[in-house]
Amino acid sequence: MNESVASLPQPKTGPSRWVLTSAFLIGVCAALACSPKKTTFDSLLNQGIVPISSENPYNGANLFLSHEMEQSAYLYDFVRNQGAPQAIELTGNPDDLQAHFFYAGTKQEYLAKPAPRRAGVNDGRQEWIIIGPYAVDREHYRELDQMTDNGGAFEVFGRREFFGKKLARAGEETLRPVFIPTPTPKPVRKKKHSGSPHTVQASQPAPSGPPNFDQQSLAEAKHHAHRNAQGDLEHTVKAPTETLESITKWYTGTDANVKAVAEKNGMPADAKLKPGAKVVIPSGVVINPSEMK
Repeated sequence: MNESVASLPQPKTGPSRWVLTSAFLIGVCAALACSPKKTTFDSLLNQGIVPISSENPYNGANLFLSHEMEQSAYLYDFVRNQGAPQAIELTGNPDDLQAHFFYAGTKQEYLAKPAPRRAGVNDGRQEWIIIGPYAVDREHYRELDQMTDNGGAFEVFGRREFFGKKLARAGEETLRPVFIPTPTPKPVRKKKHSGSPHTVQASQPAPSGPPNFDQQSLAEAKHHAHRNAQGDLEHTVKAPTETLESITKWYTGTDANVKAVAEKNGMPADAKLKPGAKVVIPSGVVINPSEMK
């Protein structure tokens, strides 16, 4: 009797197969739930300039910006204040991605790089650091010149948002061009002829009235720098020797306004300028509207 009982199989003391399988499945589900969802845009990588749509938020470039703005407060605030770019370009690879933002109106480029993640923090969010602006290089200049500044439409945080071009600051004074009336020509006396005591005035037609608006605009355009819609002057850099200090001194009469001009353009005061770059001079400090030679 004892031998027959001893020969029977004894129950296992470890966890059953069902318990092990359940634990494995629970672990897999937990890992999938905890892992951050990552949306890739590999089809846009290294494909050159991709335009932003002002009407369709489901365009590829619009979708990329919408997704990244939901992840990065820095990027969202930048686009909200600067306005949507007219085009973007993604370079690098999914593990080392860089985004280039192009603004056709000002011919400027900003570079966005992923910020390093904090140690021990993996919440699925990715902050972006934006640096610039830089002057657009010749490779992209012609392509951007064909684009218009219409803003962009995006689906952000479940709502439709439109980011247009940067507007003038509240309370910012817009300067109107001052037109100088054309002086009335003075009569010219001819030389006296022998035997004639009379002086004869030159036969010059008298002005029929003040110059019209078109004539005044043409006269101003020959000498004054271009003004944007907000009334600020826009100077186009013509030589690599130009600096923010020399440009500021020309239009404002002093280099003490370099800081204000640098902040207006979002660049350091000692930034290196390339020919073709646009420098905006705030209307509030301009005293010399004549174009810098």
